[in-house]
Amino acid sequence: MKKFAVVAVIPLVAGFLCAQSQSTQTTETKTTTTTWNGTLVDANCYTTHTEHKETTSNSANRETTTTTTKTETNTECPVTTTTTSFGLLTPTGQYVHFDQPSNTRIVEVVKGNKKWTKYMEDRQPLKVTVVGEPSGDVVVMRSIK
Repeated sequence: MKKFAVVAVIPLVAGFLCAQSQSTQTTETKTTTTTWNGTLVDANCYTTHTEHKETTSNSANRETTTTTTKTETNTECPVTTTTTSFGLLTPTGQYVHFDQPSNTRIVEVVKGNKKWTKYMEDRQPLKVTVVGEPSGDVVVMRSIK
């Protein structure tokens, strides 16, 4: 009887082992590549327009005070040969920030392009096309032309 039980159990166990399927899990990451056209600017110089209004009222004196603070946009920030932090100002007014590795790559590209060096020496706007991927509030640059 023991032989019969062993003979019956062995194929049963072998069947379970063969029936297990190997599962593989693949993760697909989608990246969204975007192209921006615009003027390369010095990010350390560029400021954006902000407006802050604060209203306080005193019910005893029936007095209301309104304070408005404005910061004007400074777009006159041409890239120079010493610029290390870059941004891109599009014709629609959108400002694109670059991550630090992208800034390093832009420095290398700018220094290697003699035509761009002439623009920088003359403090003229540098029109470029940037291909990259948005990552939070910055862009990871893939190429610049």
